[in-house]
Amino acid sequence: MFDLIAFDLDGTLIELNIPFEEIRKRLGIRDRFILEAILKMEENERSKALKVLEYYETKCAENAKLIHFAKELIDALNQAGVTKGVITRNCRRSVEVVSKKFDLKFDFVITREDAKPKPSPEPVILALKMFNISRDRALIVGDFVFDLIAGKKAGIKTALIITDKNREIAESYLRYADYVFKSLKELAEFLGVI
Repeated sequence: MFDLIAFDLDGTLIELNIPFEEIRKRLGIRDRFILEAILKMEENERSKALKVLEYYETKCAENAKLIHFAKELIDALNQAGVTKGVITRNCRRSVEVVSKKFDLKFDFVITREDAKPKPSPEPVILALKMFNISRDRALIVGDFVFDLIAGKKAGIKTALIITDKNREIAESYLRYADYVFKSLKELAEFLGVI
């Protein structure tokens, strides 16, 4: 059904449990979205703030938990020959830590170091170009509205995963979702890989 599937990382495949409030306090940020606040900073200040954020993301990656059925789904997609990877607003180091820890094999990893972060469509378009895959053959899977908006702006199908953490606000994301799943196992069944 799809030749390329891009997954969000935190909240979709793993639980990083990043202490956002602690990071906001440490960096003196009041904005809801820390990354956007950092990207507005002067270059020297931004560089220091990104290092702090990377420290927290990497530390949390070391203690991350796998979301139920994530490993099985990634392995099944590998077996099926589907190009799959991660598009995340997090740093590359955190993805490397998690990939090694849980033995997750991705064909691509696109982080904020590679392209303008979601909700920008840039990372999605980059993934399509890397593998020369047409928009109608691609899917982005995530648990947050930024994942879905990035997919919509890039012209690909979007899948929302409902979790315990997003359940109360997920209804407001539905207009951006082509598909909605209650678990990664349900997604795997839909994709026909289990």
